[in-house]
Amino acid sequence: MDQYADASSLPRRVVTAVGSLPHVDADQAVELIMSSLKTAPHAPQLPRMDPREQMWIQFGEHIPRFRIDTDTLTYYFDTTGNDYPELEGFYEAYLRITEGGESAEQFAVGSQHGLGIEAFLTRLSENGKKFPIIKLQVTGPLSFALTVTDETRKPIFYHPVFRDVAVKAMGLKAVWLLEKFQPYGEKIVVFFDEPGLSAYGSSAFLGVSQEDVVDSLAEVMGMVTDRGGVTGVHCCGNTDWGLLMKSPTRIINFDAVDYMESMSIYSVQLEEFLRKGGVLAWGAVCNDERAAAESAQDVVARLERGMSLLVERGVDADLLRERYMVTPACGCANLDVEICEHVYHTLSELERILAGA
Repeated sequence: MDQYADASSLPRRVVTAVGSLPHVDADQAVELIMSSLKTAPHAPQLPRMDPREQMWIQFGEHIPRFRIDTDTLTYYFDTTGNDYPELEGFYEAYLRITEGGESAEQFAVGSQHGLGIEAFLTRLSENGKKFPIIKLQVTGPLSFALTVTDETRKPIFYHPVFRDVAVKAMGLKAVWLLEKFQPYGEKIVVFFDEPGLSAYGSSAFLGVSQEDVVDSLAEVMGMVTDRGGVTGVHCCGNTDWGLLMKSPTRIINFDAVDYMESMSIYSVQLEEFLRKGGVLAWGAVCNDERAAAESAQDVVARLERGMSLLVERGVDADLLRERYMVTPACGCANLDVEICEHVYHTLSELERILAGA
């Protein structure tokens, strides 16, 4: 079995987080991240501070015909009228960036949509050193295109032109993030957040084929790897994990608190994914009210139970113990700040425990 060309350089035994926090002060959020995660700090998303940091809105800037009403917090693609000039400009920029190697600054996340990103960049610049890993996240192309609609409330995924625009735009946002953070990390890991994939196979995905899923992820991930980044995908529910393992992703992040059994169903595909060099990121830290009573040792015990289950299903134990990361089950934006801080303290303790394991 051929290994991924970058298998030897992928993250191993690393602790990080999913992205969102409940803070309304960007500097306080960044301080929590930086003080807790010494190996792989991450860019924060702060939707309570500003709803424009909500995942469906934050990455919508500079996309042709993407409309946002900040008063009502509604968003959609306007597909009416003559869209040719805007689409022509978009595709010309896409080609300059992906084929010509130009900067993706045209698709920047502005400060109004990314105060958390801006504060994180400022702190990294002041810090004056490179971290082993910087972890970033972008809304996944499938979840974005199946959640955001056109003016008639039909998901833009089903539009013959704007589906392609939506997918490519998420890749271009990822390239911009990668460019901005490369000076501060030995490796930049970009996760595409795909909560919508938990509904794969339901009526919400009517007409969405396996090829659609893999091809959409392959397009955006190719943009990241072409610029030297590492790609991951995060889904916080049950999904077809075997399908995601067919994509070019190098890291799969799953909810190991509530959906451990669902991963064990795909033990054969997981074994192959790990043998190729892939990394399983365990969302093993609670991100709801249960987190308040949870310790790092509780999380270690959950990891041990999960790994034992996968070994029983035929996955090689050494691969599991070598090729893993640990995160919360999902983002922490819905928690009280105090419980969120406890989650990050738990992550910090896990980082210390796993470093000595």
